[in-house]
Amino acid sequence: MLVAALAVALDGADAAARACREELDARGLPGDAELAAELAAALDGRPSGLEVLPADLGAVAEALEAGPADGLWLLDLDRGDVLAPDEPSGDDGRHLPIPPGAPAGAPEEERRGRARRWLAEQGLRPGPRAL
Repeated sequence: MLVAALAVALDGADAAARACREELDARGLPGDAELAAELAAALDGRPSGLEVLPADLGAVAEALEAGPADGLWLLDLDRGDVLAPDEPSGDDGRHLPIPPGAPAGAPEEERRGRARRWLAEQGLRPGPRAL
């Protein structure tokens, strides 16, 4: 929301984004550095360098927490969908395997942050999903 507010030069957005970035830097949870970098890019008026993908962070987090014996989950690079191991996917190069084995049971914010960090490592950032 802050990035969108900065894009349209909404009153107070600059100060709110700077304060949020400082809080993220201080907190240091998974995904905070990626969010802070995105805010920094928006504050500087430059692109983040990450491609927007309409991925559901909760679904990516679930796939990251899957056990290796559960099979390999895939991220659809066109639609942002997370495909379970038993869903047909084809092998057309538009799917990215999601590595299993992240610790389960973390608070939701940390789970989503871990998913955000993994996406950023792939050169992606989550964007809005459309039905």
